[in-house]
Amino acid sequence: MTLSASLKRADCLDFLGDLEDDSVDLVLVDPPYHIGYDDWDSQWASESDYLEWCREWTHEAARSLKPQGMLCVWGTLKTDTFLRYKLQVLNEQWPMKCQNEIIWSYNWGGRTKKNFARKHELIWCYSKGDTHHFDADAVRIPRKQKINIRTGEPFEKGTVPTCVWEKNNHTTSDEYCSWHKTQKPVALLERIIKAYTKPGDTVLDFFSGSGSTCIAAINAGRNFIGCEINEEYVERSETRINGLVTREFTWHR
Repeated sequence: MTLSASLKRADCLDFLGDLEDDSVDLVLVDPPYHIGYDDWDSQWASESDYLEWCREWTHEAARSLKPQGMLCVWGTLKTDTFLRYKLQVLNEQWPMKCQNEIIWSYNWGGRTKKNFARKHELIWCYSKGDTHHFDADAVRIPRKQKINIRTGEPFEKGTVPTCVWEKNNHTTSDEYCSWHKTQKPVALLERIIKAYTKPGDTVLDFFSGSGSTCIAAINAGRNFIGCEINEEYVERSETRINGLVTREFTWHR
């Protein structure tokens, strides 16, 4: 099986407009959160404007998904905006159906001494239609309880993870890139991809950022297409992808 990757410098709506209906198997994106983090995260005059923009790309993402494909969107409840995105955009996007939420828990970075430290982000997971593909065997992890207390026999398989995942972004790891402030752990992206797609499927990320979704997709045996509006990120991502991908693949320009 020959794998391919395509990463273009483009605005997400322009890029999505060129995709065919029902053409990708998984959309896995980490959009700006509109929480005032940086200039790229604060370009909308109001929350309403931001949600309207989200409505546009969500509609295009749903259109491009194959039936039973999954849309997984990273976000934060630091403000209520991500919750409003779920209630006012995702829940209104036919035929998308809520299937789960994943909580990424981490324990690094600065913290307040005036309250419990907020150290988690979420992923809303929606399917196109009522059903979706889920490969439990591809994402099993070791069991804490090794023996089945009912039979006395060892468990033959690991267990399916819960929806709370703990993982730190270690600055000393090979995958860490100092030039992107909000990269996500490749291992978590790979788990999502392995669960919700099959080998040879196509993963789409139109907020590619540091290229982590591409790395996870190719390493999991999936194809990747995506875009990023920041030209510097595109150039640096290609170098990072070439350095961290462990399978052979072809760049599709």
